[in-house]
Amino acid sequence: MNHLEFFGLQEDPFRMTPDRNYYFPTKGHAALREVIQYGLEGDEGFIIVTGEIGTGKTLMLRMMMDDLPDRFETALILSPHLSRLELLQSILQDIGLSGPADHTASLDSLLRILNDHLYALAQQGKKLLIVIDEAQNLPDESLEQLRLLSNFETDTQKLLQIVLFGQPELRDKLSQSNMRQLVQRVSIMETLSPLSKQEMVRYILHRFKKSGVYKMPRSFATTDILWRTTKGYPRLINKIMSRALLVAYAEKETRITRKIVREAVASFNSPNQKKFFPATFLRWGTGVVFLLLLVWGITFPPAWITNNISFSRPVRPPWVDQSAAWVTRLAEDTRQTTATLHEQGVTWINSVVLGNSQTADQPEQMLQTLPLATPLPPAPPVIESEGVDAPQAEKPAGENTNPLRAPSPFGTGPG
Repeated sequence: MNHLEFFGLQEDPFRMTPDRNYYFPTKGHAALREVIQYGLEGDEGFIIVTGEIGTGKTLMLRMMMDDLPDRFETALILSPHLSRLELLQSILQDIGLSGPADHTASLDSLLRILNDHLYALAQQGKKLLIVIDEAQNLPDESLEQLRLLSNFETDTQKLLQIVLFGQPELRDKLSQSNMRQLVQRVSIMETLSPLSKQEMVRYILHRFKKSGVYKMPRSFATTDILWRTTKGYPRLINKIMSRALLVAYAEKETRITRKIVREAVASFNSPNQKKFFPATFLRWGTGVVFLLLLVWGITFPPAWITNNISFSRPVRPPWVDQSAAWVTRLAEDTRQTTATLHEQGVTWINSVVLGNSQTADQPEQMLQTLPLATPLPPAPPVIESEGVDAPQAEKPAGENTNPLRAPSPFGTGPG
């Protein structure tokens, strides 16, 4: 019994070949597939697809080849380390055209053969599709030759279309100033992204189902460690999961636990995959050591700290006390100003009230009001005795002895 039979698998679900039967339509892959179909149907000249290593570019290339209608004749180039002459020769050989001998071949002769073939395809209602994988390895002169090939066109349509698949270095190469003419011909440029964490879980389940197992022999506790280790790249997921099945079979475990995944990752010699665990231990170890040093420093401070630092110093900085004093002075000035304004307001109200009580024969007399700080002395008491009239104060000469009195609101009779 091998490890596949141990888990009830009909075949290896995580083999490294880009098998189209195991295609998992993630959101990014499905969108890219539709964009490529749109570009081919829209007669776009250049279509460029980039992505990191292991994101599934080759699988998308094969899916595109399966989706092509019969009106396309394809030339697939998988080894792009070619000069301009070698590139044209490879294109002609892939579509079944024989060119001149190598020692007599020239660019003009090869371009003439290709041009005649393109016009023959156009009369049949077809066109040529040139597909190049690993296009980041193309020399600059070969990329320029592809741009010149895109000039084969009629008044209404292009006679060929070009699709390039490559790593992010292809974008860097196209950003050069000498590639600006080629970039102007590019109609679609898409980037293939890795899987998300949720897509990774569904991707693993999808591959297990394709192999005949509808229940994943793994623990969900392994999801986080798989995600942190692979970052969602399908090739790394396949690589680690395939090794994890072997490790679990060797230990006679029916479930893939976190311990098994760690052993699977550690079995690879790749530093990018093995550095995860030392980095984790380093982070935890650094945190523990720092915490211990902090506790020790607080409990047993060194002598140079206790000698040079006075703990009797005020905790508050000087600017705090200065600010508080300034606020206190401002509040005192505000209180005094408010009191002064209050006194002036009361004085003004008294002048208005007393001015309205003046008699009609003294309209021009100005009132003399005293400040509130020196009030008027009280009037002398009036002594009333039976049969004795109180002495009357002398009245100034010329003063009206019978001033008008306002009627009393409490009665109409004599007082």
